[in-house]
Amino acid sequence: MRTFAVAVCLLVASSPAVAQESGAPAGHDWSGVSVGLHLGGGWGSSAWTDLNFGDVGSHRASGALGGLQVGFDRQAGDWVWGARADLSWAGIQGSHPDTVFTDGAAPQTDRGKIDLAGTLTARLGRVWGPALVSARAGAVWAHARYSLEGYFAPGLEFAAAGTTRLGWTAGLGLEYGFAGRWAAFLEYDYLALGTKRVDLACTTASSCALPGNGTVPVDVRENLNVVKAGVGYKF
Repeated sequence: MRTFAVAVCLLVASSPAVAQESGAPAGHDWSGVSVGLHLGGGWGSSAWTDLNFGDVGSHRASGALGGLQVGFDRQAGDWVWGARADLSWAGIQGSHPDTVFTDGAAPQTDRGKIDLAGTLTARLGRVWGPALVSARAGAVWAHARYSLEGYFAPGLEFAAAGTTRLGWTAGLGLEYGFAGRWAAFLEYDYLALGTKRVDLACTTASSCALPGNGTVPVDVRENLNVVKAGVGYKF
C-alpha cells in the first residue's frame, strides 16, 4: 500500500504540468468505446502456510505482463467516468526454500506463478487539456499455479495445483490524448488477492502428504503491484 500512496502523489503532482507544457490543443474528447494494448510488469509478496505444519516461508514474486483492454467512457465538462475490462498474460513468479521440510534427500522449494490476470473496474477522472488523471477500483481475478519441488530428489516436482484467485483492485492512471482518437496511458494498480487455500495434489511421488491424504493443503497470501503502459483507440 505504500507504493500506492507514492503513485498517488506522483500522478497528482505531474498532471497539471503535463497539460500546461505539452503545447497540444485542449479539448480531447474522452467519450466513447476504446480498445487497446498494454505492456508492463508486476511484483509483490507470496506468503505460504502449511495447514498441518504452519508457516513454511515466503518469497517476492515478479515478472512481465501484457494484454489488451476495452473500455467505455462519458465526459461532462472536465470530468470523465466510465468502466474498463482488461486481460493480461503474465509471468509473475517466484520461489523460496521451505522452512519446515529441510530433512529430505534434497532441499524443498515452494514455487508460485501467476500466468493470467484480468480486472473489471469503474473509474472517475479529471481533464487538464489533453491529459486525463483518473482513479479506478473494482474486481480482479487471476490464474495461478503452485508447486513443491525437491525433498525426495533434486529438481523433482512432487505436488502441484492450479487455481483461480479473486480479489479487489485500486489504481491511478495518467492518459494523454493525441492524433484525434488515440490515447497513451501510464497506470499503477494494486491487486489484493488475499489468502486462499490450495490443495497441492501429489504427482510423481507416491505419497507426499500425511498418511491417508493425497494432497498438501496450504494457504497462500498474495498481493501485487502492477505498472502498465499502453495505447488505445476510441471509436
